[in-house]
Amino acid sequence: MDGSGVTFANELGEFLEPVLLWLRSIYFFEWYVYVPLMTAVSLGLYSRIFTRLKQNGTFSGCRSKQKLLWVCAYYGLCFLITNSLAVSLKTLIIEELDYSTRVWYEGLVGPLHFYIFTVALFYLFLVLRNRHERLDQLLGVYVQLGLIGGYWVCGFRILNEPISIFNPTLGLSGILLGGYFCLYNYDIYRRCVLKLM
Repeated sequence: MDGSGVTFANELGEFLEPVLLWLRSIYFFEWYVYVPLMTAVSLGLYSRIFTRLKQNGTFSGCRSKQKLLWVCAYYGLCFLITNSLAVSLKTLIIEELDYSTRVWYEGLVGPLHFYIFTVALFYLFLVLRNRHERLDQLLGVYVQLGLIGGYWVCGFRILNEPISIFNPTLGLSGILLGGYFCLYNYDIYRRCVLKLM
């Protein structure tokens, strides 16, 4: 804990102390600030890459409903990139975690969200490249490892948290994220396995 009454979750939080304290002082870590702000950033990011996706053949051969599905799915990557980065920074401060008591894994929450950020970023890079080279295969493996971890989190939430439409961040999110990850898994299979056959 430092003089401002903030406890950092790990050494990374201590290293980023000036940035984290500044973000906290402007209320960035409040959900009503960072969610709309990072959503706006994700929309800006997607608007910049959408033309590239149309030009690189990502949507070629897709019927209109399929194209809409992939447009939404790839926007989801941009949303995940921006918001997982915000959450990874937020969760480096113990007081910003959503737990009523201290938990043994609190030092891992921020780094795990940084990992989610890198998985989504590398997946977006894979989509933007839309090639079938060795680098794309390596990116596909990295993303697949992230998806396996995502399935584990989904299962944990479904089995250990209440399922309620009034609090969709608990067990219900495990079901929703599982469907989301299955779609991405199909895309990785389509890009990295089927293209080689």
